[in-house]
Amino acid sequence: MTAEEKLEKRILSAGSAGAKKADLRKEFGEIDAALESLVSKGQVFVDKRASAYYCFHKDHYVQSLLNTDPRFRLTYDLIKSLEETVSASNREVSRAVEALAGNISNLARLVTERAEARSVPASAAPARSISVGDFKKEFDSALANSASSIGWVELAKVRSDVCGKCGITGDDFYRLVGELTGQYQDKYELSTGGGEGVMVRGLLHGFVRCI
Repeated sequence: MTAEEKLEKRILSAGSAGAKKADLRKEFGEIDAALESLVSKGQVFVDKRASAYYCFHKDHYVQSLLNTDPRFRLTYDLIKSLEETVSASNREVSRAVEALAGNISNLARLVTERAEARSVPASAAPARSISVGDFKKEFDSALANSASSIGWVELAKVRSDVCGKCGITGDDFYRLVGELTGQYQDKYELSTGGGEGVMVRGLLHGFVRCI
C-alpha cells in the first residue's frame, strides 16, 4: 500500500468528524504531496474548522457539513425537498403518459378494426322491391291520413306505417323520401328539424308537406 493510499484510508476511518491535519502530519510525517494529490482527485476535502485544518474523505464530507453548517443543512434540505417534489411530479407525468399511451393504443385499435370492417366486401343488399312510383302512392296516402296533413308532417310519424306496408327498412324509407322529394320538387317541401329525416346540404330535414 502506497503512502497516499495509507493516508486516504486513515482519513476515511475518521468518518464525518474528520482527521486533523496536524495529527496526520505527526502520524505520517510529510503528507503535503500525497494530500494534494488526493484533493486534486476529489477523494479528500480540507476545511478549516476553528483554528485548525481538518481532512474529510468524500464519503463523509457532506455529512460533516450537515453536522456543522446550519446554512448548508437548510440548503441541502431545500434541495432534497425539491428533488422529492420533482420526483413526485415525474411519477404523475409518467402515469399520465402511460394512460395517454393506453388511450392512443385503444383508439388506434378501434380505428384499425373499423378500417378492416370497411375493407371487408359487404354482401350484396337485396334488391329494393318497390319503385319510387309505388312508394309515392303509399307515402302520399300516409301524409293524407296524418292528423296534421294540412300542414307540416313529421317524417318519423309516417315512417313505420309506410315501412310496414312497403316491407322496407327505415334507411330505405329515407332514401326513397330523398329520391321522391328530389324528383317532385314542385309537389313536396322539406323543412329542417325533427329527430330523424333526410340530410340536405348537411342539415337534417325531418318535416315534409305537400305543396
